[in-house]
Amino acid sequence: MTRVVIITPVNRYLGFSAPVSPVDQFSQAAQKLSEKVEVVFIDPQKSHLEIDVNNVRLMDSRGKKVCGDVYFAFGHDLLDRNMTKYIIKALEMSGKKVINGYDSLTLLDDKALMAIELSKFNLPVAKSAIASARSNADAIIKFIGGDKLIAKTSGFSAGGVGVEPLIPSIDYLAPVIWSTRMDSKPKILQSDLYTSDKESRSVIRAYIVGGKIVGCYTTDGFGIVNCAGLTRESKAKTYNPTKEQARILLAAAKTVKTMGYCRIDAVGGCESFAIIEINPLARIDAEHYGLDVPKAILEYALELNRENK
Repeated sequence: MTRVVIITPVNRYLGFSAPVSPVDQFSQAAQKLSEKVEVVFIDPQKSHLEIDVNNVRLMDSRGKKVCGDVYFAFGHDLLDRNMTKYIIKALEMSGKKVINGYDSLTLLDDKALMAIELSKFNLPVAKSAIASARSNADAIIKFIGGDKLIAKTSGFSAGGVGVEPLIPSIDYLAPVIWSTRMDSKPKILQSDLYTSDKESRSVIRAYIVGGKIVGCYTTDGFGIVNCAGLTRESKAKTYNPTKEQARILLAAAKTVKTMGYCRIDAVGGCESFAIIEINPLARIDAEHYGLDVPKAILEYALELNRENK
């Protein structure tokens, strides 16, 4: 039997981006597998690491060592994410199998770093500008172009309530980047490649598990787009990426080391396909879109465990 340890809030609400408990989802998914899987849950805020010479131990809330064959971290709160990164780092150094490693969790905690990394490997990231309070807003608008801008805070970008596309005007953009003086975190501003009617927006969302695209859909809607992958008055439908788009999506996941699990958000369709973000902490309850993401993750955990034997 394979023992999969899920490092996630157990009896705590994960936030708007994960309204359904991963405990329930993974427990139900384990029942659907032909091969037996024991799923163990550990709360990152109720656990601790013990470190001494050549030895690292993950301990639960009772002070007992947690052992597993494969480990997966999933959480949105900043403290959860920091704790899980340390835990995953320690597990990797101990030779344990993890679905997403420390490098990917650290890099993708900052969408600005993500954009730089994708650009370095010639992957089509949406035109992006990283800016602070005194940056030249007019120059940024001229560089990015397009009808809409997406503004996110660098660093802490997961687990928020979402972003609202901005009109690329000095009146809208200048206050956004000037606000960075209050929290000392730059903004990452991206081109938002609209839909053809220029009013609603369409986002392509692809789930990747174990180096494969397990499902892809689009959401179309108006207004604020939140990190749960929905829009106000949104409509979703299955999307079949072209061969070139599939190549780009898989190459992007590999570049940032999230072949284990991630959701990639892209815009532009066939004409001007570009990646907006890669999220290793995206919501896993996607049944509404015909996807059983928890089951796919557990199946991948089984593959990792077989490789380890």
